Amino acid sequence: MTFLIIDQPINNRGDESAHRAFVNRLSLAYPEAKIQVLFFEKLPIEVDEMRVVRPNVEYINIPTKHRLFAPHRMIKLWMMLGLPFMLYTSPTVRKMLPYYQDADYVICAPGGIDLGGFQNWIHLGLLHLARKKKKKILYFARSIGPFPVRTWLNRRFKKQSLELLHYFSFLSLRDAKSQLLAKELKVPYVPTIDSAFLHYTPEMAPESFTNQIGTDDYLVLVPNSLAWHHDFKQYTFDEIRGFWVRLANRLLKEYPNLKIAMLPQTVHYGYVVALPDGYKLFSRIREESDCPERVVVLEEQYGSNIQQNIISKAKFLIGARYHSVIFSINQDCPFISLCYEHKMKGVTDMLGLEDINILELFDGSPLDETRMEQFINRVMEMTHRITADEKNGERAREIANNGFAAFTAFLEKDMK
Repeated sequence: MTFLIIDQPINNRGDESAHRAFVNRLSLAYPEAKIQVLFFEKLPIEVDEMRVVRPNVEYINIPTKHRLFAPHRMIKLWMMLGLPFMLYTSPTVRKMLPYYQDADYVICAPGGIDLGGFQNWIHLGLLHLARKKKKKILYFARSIGPFPVRTWLNRRFKKQSLELLHYFSFLSLRDAKSQLLAKELKVPYVPTIDSAFLHYTPEMAPESFTNQIGTDDYLVLVPNSLAWHHDFKQYTFDEIRGFWVRLANRLLKEYPNLKIAMLPQTVHYGYVVALPDGYKLFSRIREESDCPERVVVLEEQYGSNIQQNIISKAKFLIGARYHSVIFSINQDCPFISLCYEHKMKGVTDMLGLEDINILELFDGSPLDETRMEQFINRVMEMTHRITADEKNGERAREIANNGFAAFTAFLEKDMK
């Protein structure tokens, strides 16, 4: 039996954790199966950072020689124009097709909200190839929606998305908001949660971090540049960075006995130069803070297992990145989720946890000092009353395991 995993998001520690956890569990559940993970036009280091080393797991990365007519650009164009048959004119796509053909099941990798908010036409194109080959598509532990209909492209994307949602042989959704949308659309699904909860192997933090953080207590702050997101286009990168500097300064003042650890969720291959995120953004926040010597930024090359270990020892976490919240739940660390997208709200809703919607601050109005101070006061008030509850982690892992059990039950029934 051969599983083909397609469209794995990369350059993000959360997606790395979700991928490794899922592939480890799949490999253990089906040790005799061949598991192929298919990428195209990625850097070797981008694939290596996702890699699970097991005898039955193989990673394929199809290169491209024509940057001007790069496959991702052409796939997007053809799908937007409603010309999916043109996909097959791409040499890269033709190299991908034998892997689709040989697969018994095509699995859309966990993670991402491509079938919805980001309107990822490449995502639709890769799924279209599987559908045309009449392959069974297993859409595992993703988020979907929302599906706006303001423009003809919105409507075209929604139409194709709904066709795929009804075509999938297996669909599991990782947050309450996506599950509610599926009910409204009358699409059968299995409830689950982020697949990072399926598997975790602790790894020690590097000396470069531990020497700086020392033996002092610390909190974790995970900002988000946000200016890349469609809901924050009216704000500049500098305005948003200024907010994070203000929040860091308030934390330094409010908690004089704590250091601040900042853990990059993205790596530098994954963002544009004009909108730096991750290590570059966090380093600038540290440099512009009132007390840089009390702020420690983890180097971006260290992965999700190390980040979870660091979070497990923190007093609390404030996170504007989805997987910083996932890691906190998994490590029983008190946290505040500054939700910027419905996938974050969907997870806290699923577990009955409180959060703060950062869109209440970034609501299109000017970022004046009064509004920022009021918002930060809410965050500070919440830091004084959040507590750890190991039941949250236990419940999340139970949901994840139940979701994976439903996945294997489908396969066992289908293979008979």
